[in-house]
Amino acid sequence: MKSTWGIEGWQPQWRSSVADVAKHEGTRLRHLVDKTVTEAWGVWITEENEWFADLPVILEIGGHRVAVCVNRLEDLSITWDDPIDTTVGPTWWNDWTLLWRRDVHPALQDVIGRTVTAVGLTEYDVCLTDPSNGEVSSARILAGLAFALGDTGLWIHNACDENGLHTGLPPEDHEHHITWLDLASQ
Repeated sequence: MKSTWGIEGWQPQWRSSVADVAKHEGTRLRHLVDKTVTEAWGVWITEENEWFADLPVILEIGGHRVAVCVNRLEDLSITWDDPIDTTVGPTWWNDWTLLWRRDVHPALQDVIGRTVTAVGLTEYDVCLTDPSNGEVSSARILAGLAFALGDTGLWIHNACDENGLHTGLPPEDHEHHITWLDLASQ
């Protein structure tokens, strides 16, 4: 079996826009609504005694294993039921000892046993300056995936070329936008 980023069985599918993610993953994401999160996994660096945010987060929801990972500025991968063996640690280009663990981040621990009430794709509003003429423009870039979980949530987002995890939903302000995937839109 092929290994990607040192994880046997994981085949990321990078998408770079809300429209692209919704087109390819929207139906499956919408079907997570009313399902319970039973497990959540991340990768732990033994030598550093910390979470390794570069590799995917795995959520088991309603009998499906969903692997979520961000990369670069606006790449998001959501894969389904990959045969990732969480008893075998990933390998990396350096000598770190990496292990799959359930307790790598409080945000992952907080979701266990909660029911998904909505799923959304998030974007950041960014300002871009053209160096040739100083003109400023704005754009939205894909930022992550949000799960509403009753009175809380889980936001897996881009934290500068690695996964960021946040208990709760993204802030509601001028820099963040969320597109909720509505079951009625199927």
